[in-house]
Amino acid sequence: MGIAQPEPAAQRLGFWHTGIAVFLFWNLATLAGSLLGNALGDPRRWGLDAAAAAAFCALLWPRLRGRDPIATAVLAIFIALLSAPFVPAGVSVILSAVAALVVALGGWGTQRPDRPDRPTSDGHGHLVGEGPLP
Repeated sequence: MGIAQPEPAAQRLGFWHTGIAVFLFWNLATLAGSLLGNALGDPRRWGLDAAAAAAFCALLWPRLRGRDPIATAVLAIFIALLSAPFVPAGVSVILSAVAALVVALGGWGTQRPDRPDRPTSDGHGHLVGEGPLP
């Protein structure tokens, strides 16, 4: 929530309000789950098995701005959907995370000369195409 805000004051406010709300509601939900969990029955009946994935997507959504993050997310989703029927539960998520990590650490999609809005470096710490430094 903080990242999605345009001004620093709103970023701090969003960060703290969201963090406090998550802390309070997480603990309240844990308490309620421990007291009432057996009364609900099978969580799949209520769709609660997808709640963690939905919460993760909600946290990730503000960071998906621009082509590169969206392309990385699409790649991870594609890998998860293709591998899920063939690997044990949870392995498709790990494969997707590893693919996203490889993209991020490999620097793919960063500092491309065909994107004038993103200056490139000449390898010596100088930005190419920005003119002389003052």
